[in-house]
Amino acid sequence: MRRIKLLSWVLLLCGIATLHAQTITGTITDESGEGLIGASVLVAGTTTGTVSDLDGNFTLNLPANAEQLIVTYTGFDTKEVMLTGATSYDIVLAESSTTLEQVVVTGYGTQTRRRLTTSIASVGTEAFENVPITNFENALQGRLPGVTINSNSGTLGAQTSVRVRGVGSINSDNQPLYVVDGVIINSNIEGSQLGGPGTNPLVNINPADIQSIDVLKDAASAAIYGSRGSNGVVIITTKSGNFNRPAQVSVNHQTGFTDPTNQYELLSGPQYAELWNRAFLAGGGDPNSSDLYADPASEPDAQWLDRVTRTGLLNETSANVSGGTNDLAYFIGGTYRNEEGWVEGTGLERYNIRINLEQKLGDKWRVGLNINPSRTVNTRQNEDNNVASPQTYAALAFPNLDPFDENGNTRGGILRTSTGRAQFAGSPLINIEGQDISLTSNQVIAKAFVGFEPIPGLKLNSSFGTQYLTLRDNQKSSSLTTDGFGSGGTGSANFQEVLNYTWDNTASYLFAFGNSELDLTAGFSVQNEETNTLGVNGNTFADDRLLTLNSAAEITGGGGFNTQFRFVGYFLRGVYSLNDKFFVNASVRLDGSSRFGSDNYYGVFPAVSAAYDLARDMDGGPFKQLKIRGSYGVTGNAGIGNFDSRGLVSFGNDYNFIPGFLLSQLENTELTWETARTVDAAVDFETTNGFLSGSIGYFIKTSTDLLLDVPQPQTNGISSLTVNAGEIRNQGLEFLLDFNLVDRPDFQWTFNVNGATLDNEVLRLIDNNGDGEADDITEGRALVREGEAIGSFFLTQYAGVDPANGDALFIDAEGNTTNVFPGGDSRIVAGNPLPDLTYGFGSNLRFKDLDFSFQFQGAVGHQLYLSEGRFVENNLGATWNQRTTQLNAWTPDNTNTNVPEARRRNNGGQHSTRYLSDADYLRLRNVQLGYTFRNIGQGNTNLRLYVSGANLLTFTDFAGLDPEASGQDVNGFRQGEIFFSRPQTRILSFGFNLNL
Repeated sequence: MRRIKLLSWVLLLCGIATLHAQTITGTITDESGEGLIGASVLVAGTTTGTVSDLDGNFTLNLPANAEQLIVTYTGFDTKEVMLTGATSYDIVLAESSTTLEQVVVTGYGTQTRRRLTTSIASVGTEAFENVPITNFENALQGRLPGVTINSNSGTLGAQTSVRVRGVGSINSDNQPLYVVDGVIINSNIEGSQLGGPGTNPLVNINPADIQSIDVLKDAASAAIYGSRGSNGVVIITTKSGNFNRPAQVSVNHQTGFTDPTNQYELLSGPQYAELWNRAFLAGGGDPNSSDLYADPASEPDAQWLDRVTRTGLLNETSANVSGGTNDLAYFIGGTYRNEEGWVEGTGLERYNIRINLEQKLGDKWRVGLNINPSRTVNTRQNEDNNVASPQTYAALAFPNLDPFDENGNTRGGILRTSTGRAQFAGSPLINIEGQDISLTSNQVIAKAFVGFEPIPGLKLNSSFGTQYLTLRDNQKSSSLTTDGFGSGGTGSANFQEVLNYTWDNTASYLFAFGNSELDLTAGFSVQNEETNTLGVNGNTFADDRLLTLNSAAEITGGGGFNTQFRFVGYFLRGVYSLNDKFFVNASVRLDGSSRFGSDNYYGVFPAVSAAYDLARDMDGGPFKQLKIRGSYGVTGNAGIGNFDSRGLVSFGNDYNFIPGFLLSQLENTELTWETARTVDAAVDFETTNGFLSGSIGYFIKTSTDLLLDVPQPQTNGISSLTVNAGEIRNQGLEFLLDFNLVDRPDFQWTFNVNGATLDNEVLRLIDNNGDGEADDITEGRALVREGEAIGSFFLTQYAGVDPANGDALFIDAEGNTTNVFPGGDSRIVAGNPLPDLTYGFGSNLRFKDLDFSFQFQGAVGHQLYLSEGRFVENNLGATWNQRTTQLNAWTPDNTNTNVPEARRRNNGGQHSTRYLSDADYLRLRNVQLGYTFRNIGQGNTNLRLYVSGANLLTFTDFAGLDPEASGQDVNGFRQGEIFFSRPQTRILSFGFNLNL
């Protein structure tokens, strides 16, 4: 009997064990019912787990005593599911509202910020919605610590200088790599510069289409892009639809008004004539000379600056529809923007269409297509560093002229004052009326992709993306303008075509074992770019109204070229997590480039990073996350010409019009990548109550084997040779703090602040002349020297004014004060254009249906050099008009001044620290106030009305037009030297958002 009872107990226990060791199935979806691929399912307290398949389904064998499942997925809140004995579970995950579960694009993959081991700065749609910007880069200013963004000019469509953690190259590219939906795009098209800031193809990307931007800052995150990651990587993800979502329609419109943030105050005609007389006599002129104005007060006042500027106008309308069925997700949108610039004769029209589609094909296949055609027509005038620019000429031209003749027609050609003096031909006003300049760009960014998941966790993906860009630049200047005078009018037509494609293939597999997860990704990538150009010039037009070159009597020149480069990369990455608190990320990439020497086509770029979340060991502590992380990695820079390593010959007919060729470049078979090695350490945190989250970190980035153009003896006919030499270090502290001040159903208020310091130093340069000391590199006022910041200003010291006689004073090489300009040997390192600190702060407030936001951005600890000062602040040492500051010039009754006596000869107008200005500033980047009317009519229609402003306030003591301007050298080290760079645009706009 006892044996029977014992057997019964054994059978009962076995039955219970069998019950608990059952196999269960389930489906994991989001709140719309869309299956989540690759969601992690782990049995709590055990090492048993699995991942969901393409449709969110999973199968799991439960161990004995299993009581709970823990389900996690990138971008969604973790969910704990109690086991009830059922054999099937439908699990719905909610999208996370915490920053820890924010999805970050890492390059060939995604990761939640909670698990991130590298330094990646991110912004979402909040940076672009309803902000009246022409290009998306403007919306990033002040939002990303360690990323310095300067609009080089207020010109519509101008290039933007973006620096990620400083400047690490001398002659190579310093701009980051841009990746749009996985397609590497060319952001550095030169085009026709007209003396200004060049062409920015990124202006073709519609900010309203952007879902998020992630900037890979450290080498551990950027090394997956290998030889092009040393300047950082900007990953742009555009909006897409969602499966199983009803169609959502959005219509948006804004109208705005623009003007410059600053303009110079210039002398009027009478003021100029009076100062001229004073300067003429002080310079030793004859008091009876006809060069003197008999009655300065009666001189005309042209008011050139007012005549070439206006209140600009912008209008932008966009509409899109997004959603999805069980098998198809879609986003279709279009935008039209029409902007009249605040400089007369300038404007920009942009047309954008975006179609993003993704289709399921059965249980294992997905295919998709992203296509974004755009067209931008930029109506321009000569720009910035060009005397024919309307604004530049308006500052320089004699103000005591009448712009119109006796019939009311605009005067052109050679204009003379009442004393008979003349400057260059044309006038600010005739240059607008007599110039027809337009740059039309057509661009298509497209990507087709296919994904295959043969078994749960294994994903195979292939994508082919392309950027096709054409630029057509037509210019015509009439015979009365500065450029066209004396040649019967001039014209040119230039065409450029860029075909760039990227082919990526990846395989990834997610292992879940025990308390660990391992996500492996392997792949290879090919990028190829071909550029073709063609141009022709002509002059002598029978009538100034003729605009095309077929009307030119003489074709004066023409030519064309084509060039090509290719990159091939192979990469491997592993991401490991243990107990959801210890994370390791390791990657390596092998890159080959056609740009380098035959001995060094390939380079290897490894990286490793790790993080540990201390908060996971603090039950009930003050932190939801307290993660320490560190990284080390190597990235490269290949930003040189396509044939800089090759031995080249040039062809032509320069020798008495006889065709021939000559050696133009020596071969360097050993030329290879610049490399940047970055060490990064940081702490990421978020408090348990959600009040404060952020990050504080430190980085050291050392760039070696710089791609440097080394001068060669002229006797061999070769001016320079590109070699690997030199070393630069950038280091600094970065911080980001987000405060969730109030979080109630009807009232939310957040505040954010971020900043980054930068210490840049040139550590090593080449000794090319063999004197035992590293050679300085100078270009204009810019210096590259060991122990100094790159691009430091190299200038003679200005010492003010001699109160006894009004002479300008300088410091010579021996440190003595002199009234004789001492020349080049006296130059010192007087500052640099790289800010010691860049920062931003802003706030978002919502009370019921009313919302308000603002964002400030600033920079501290840098200088800019005003080359224009030598013209408009030279106390009339030359014939140009002057700023009103020169009315404070020295006189016997005004000896306490920093402006030398006005004289008709050079008195302090030489290049010196007189024209070097501190450029610290704080700018209100954007501010917005809106109100939303909800549930209008029968449906869920919402209408939001808003008013928005950009660059409304600037706080600065900068002596020039705009402290943000960085000069025209977007890629090189010569930044911060300015010549009439147009100030940024101030915008006030009104608009609405209609969501159906």
